Amino acid sequence: MGSGKVLGAMIGLMVGLLIGSPWAIILLGVVGGIVGHRFDEMNALPAESPDALADFPPLAHPGFSAPHAPRDARSVQEEADAHLTRSLCALFVEVARADGEVRREEVKEIRRYFEEVLKYGPDSLDFVRGRLKDFIAVPPDLDDAAAACQEAMPSLERRRLLDALYELSLVDGALQRSEREVLSRVGDALALSADEQRAIAALHLGDASAHYEALGLSSDATDSEVKSAFRRLAAELHPDKHAHLKGEDADEVARRFQEVRDAYEEIRRLRGL
Repeated sequence: MGSGKVLGAMIGLMVGLLIGSPWAIILLGVVGGIVGHRFDEMNALPAESPDALADFPPLAHPGFSAPHAPRDARSVQEEADAHLTRSLCALFVEVARADGEVRREEVKEIRRYFEEVLKYGPDSLDFVRGRLKDFIAVPPDLDDAAAACQEAMPSLERRRLLDALYELSLVDGALQRSEREVLSRVGDALALSADEQRAIAALHLGDASAHYEALGLSSDATDSEVKSAFRRLAAELHPDKHAHLKGEDADEVARRFQEVRDAYEEIRRLRGL
């Protein structure tokens, strides 16, 4: 029970006692408790999902306050490291929230990156937990965070980062369009070429070049171009327009029509259309 609710109920009871009526005591006690509870809600810290950060239990004694405290293998106590870590946390949170709320399995994947890829120790992971909590409550600036990572990380580490962000986006299911847009924005801000981004995407989504070829397109076609090509080909190849064909000719048209449909559905799945 919040302190405001307790104090409000006590004040209400005291006023009711002064009035002397049993009903006044009960009524004013309840009203005071409600007013105090409202005060607690208005002044509470940002809410945190009870599950999202379950894999990031806070340390009993965080080691970031003392300027000369012992450092673990990859301590983020130094300001430059702390700034990079904040920026990385911002990117992970924005990719995780692209398809809705940040989920526990996504936070677990974020922890894996810091713990296994960057080799952060307990104190550093506690610092990460705090920044994730901050950014879940207040969305960060994605462009600023990506720019900081681009400046601080060499090309190989930036590619590994985008790879980890793809893994994060897929941990809760198929890639959504909103996630694809955020990943593309991050990839550009990290100064990764279109070929580098396509190669990383192919590792997680598969090589869809054959599907694009079936629609007469290249993999850099826009969503609008993909939809337009499918509608055009589907109209040209629709069985109703070729009912007069027989034998192998009819089979070929039916095969081609199905190929176009399958290609479009796969591209839709990969792009989250």
